[in-house]
Amino acid sequence: MAFFVMTASIPLVAGATFHPGDRGTQIAAIQQALVNNGSSIMADGDYGPGTQAAVRQFQSAHGLEADGIVGAQTYEALMGTVMPENISSQYGQGNGAPLQNAPKVMSFPIVTADNEIRVIQQSLANAGYAVDTDGVFGVGTEQAVRRFQASRGLDADGVVGPATFYALTGQVLPTGPVRRFGNGGYGSGISSSVAQRLLGVANQYLGVPYVFGGTTPSGFDCSGFTRYVYSAVGISLPRAADEQYNVGYDVAQSSLQPGDLVFFTTYTPGVSHVGIYIGNSQFIDAANAGVSVDSLNNGYWASRYVGAKRVM
Repeated sequence: MAFFVMTASIPLVAGATFHPGDRGTQIAAIQQALVNNGSSIMADGDYGPGTQAAVRQFQSAHGLEADGIVGAQTYEALMGTVMPENISSQYGQGNGAPLQNAPKVMSFPIVTADNEIRVIQQSLANAGYAVDTDGVFGVGTEQAVRRFQASRGLDADGVVGPATFYALTGQVLPTGPVRRFGNGGYGSGISSSVAQRLLGVANQYLGVPYVFGGTTPSGFDCSGFTRYVYSAVGISLPRAADEQYNVGYDVAQSSLQPGDLVFFTTYTPGVSHVGIYIGNSQFIDAANAGVSVDSLNNGYWASRYVGAKRVM
């Protein structure tokens, strides 16, 4: 283990800053954010000289005091959120014992925006939480995330940000924070204010029952739901799913953005079902279970996928 001397110029105010000598998942999250900003350091949870140098480089590039210490301004510029209480441990505590609650690095494929929810769910399952690895960030996954966060001393908000993702998987989160649809965001982000409003409207009707021919919040069918939601943001759609497939322009599945319409063939040949893409390979639709969130990676939907249209 490499040792170094702490100088008097480095303040050691407990809970007020992150500084050399700190260890823990909070440090790993900071390191991951530095890596995402171009630093070539290891996200190992140890705030050593390499991390200090990377912090100084980041501070200089962002017009901050380059002292190598992560204070409130540096943390917010780097992490995009208010700095939490520092609950990390210090070198020398426990005589250099292994990091408490250090994440176990799992054997996963390369984590991408398309598989990150399944990786999260599999990690939770490996940790003993009862979740389905179905690729849908639903209420059950959110509850398991909250319990995991509480057990690790993280903010138990149910949102998988860099610190939670690293604590779960030992890997870098490839996108922005991942969360349940309706819990303030949609994983990889929404590109327009219209899409934000659209998904906000759609989210209001989660749980509304499916009614064949339904076009109101008392009961929707698939195209009645999409037409109703789009009309709320000033966009008029035809009534039927196959008619909606004839508007807008084609979008490759790899280029889907929140707010795009996704189409399937189900009970009859040709387009017969439609939903609204929300990000992270998920879409919200009115199907047999009512208005709910489904996954494009689900075997049923994947085998029936026809294409997508963008009308915004």
